[in-house]
Amino acid sequence: MIVLKIIGWIILALFALIILALCIKVHINIEYSNENTSAYIKWLFIKIPLYPAKKKEKTVPEEAVRNDAQEAVPLTQELTDTAEEQQTADGTQTAAPAATAAAPKKESLLHLIYRSNGIDGLILILKRIFSYLGTFTGNALNGIVVEEFYLDVSCTKGDAAATAIYYGEVCATVFPILGALVSKYKVRKYDFNIYPDYIARFSNASFIAKIYVIPIKLIGIVLALVFKLLFGVLGRMAVKIFLTMKNDSAGKSNKENNTTEKSEATNEQSDSSRNFINNN
Repeated sequence: MIVLKIIGWIILALFALIILALCIKVHINIEYSNENTSAYIKWLFIKIPLYPAKKKEKTVPEEAVRNDAQEAVPLTQELTDTAEEQQTADGTQTAAPAATAAAPKKESLLHLIYRSNGIDGLILILKRIFSYLGTFTGNALNGIVVEEFYLDVSCTKGDAAATAIYYGEVCATVFPILGALVSKYKVRKYDFNIYPDYIARFSNASFIAKIYVIPIKLIGIVLALVFKLLFGVLGRMAVKIFLTMKNDSAGKSNKENNTTEKSEATNEQSDSSRNFINNN
C-alpha cells in the first residue's frame, strides 16, 4: 500500500509539473530589416531558431563510399533480375482467379454519407464545420498577445512630388490595417513611424514583433474544436449512416422474404396442378 501511495503521489506531482509548464509563456520574437532578419521561439531555457535556420553539413565518410563501390551490382545482373520479376508478376497476374473481377462493388463512404444525409444535410454539416472553424480561429487569435510591435517605414520615390504622393498612399493603406490590429487584438506596446524620405534612393521598412502564447489556452481551444467536430458533426453523421444501413438491411430481408414466399406459392401451384392432372 505504501508503494502504491508513493507511485500515486509521484504521478500527481508529474501531472502538476506538466500543467505548470504548460502555463508558462512561449515567446516568439521576429525582427525584420533590409540588413538582417531573424525569428526564434523561446520557452523556458529552450531557444529554437526559425530563421535563419541552422544548416547541417552532411559529410560522407570514405569507408561508406568504398563499401558502396564494393557492393555495387552489375547492370546486366540488375536487368536480368528485373526481367525475372516482371515475368513472375505477369505469371501471377494471369494466374489470378477470375472471380475477383466479378466481385460485387462496395459502396463508397462518400456515397453513403450523401445517401444518408442528402443535399440539405451536407450543406448543414458544411455550415457547422465552417462555424466551428471560425470560432476556433477567433479564440486562437484572442489567445495570442503581442507584447511589443514597432514599425518603421521610409517612403521614397524619384522626386519630391512623387514621394509625397507615395507617402500618402502608404499611410492610407497601412494605418487602417494597423488600427484594426491594435483595436481588435491584444497589443500591449506599439509604435508606428511612417515618414517621407526625400534624400534616399530606395524605400526602407523594418519592424520588431514580440509575441507570447500560453500553451494551455491553445490546448483548451483545440480540444473544444475536437469535441465539437466529434459530437456535432461526426456523431450525427455516424447515427444517420447507421440508420440508413439498418434500413437497407431491413429492405433486403423483406425482399428475400417476398422472393421466398413467391417461390413457395409457385411451387404450391405447380404441385396442385400436377395433382389435378394425375387425378384426371
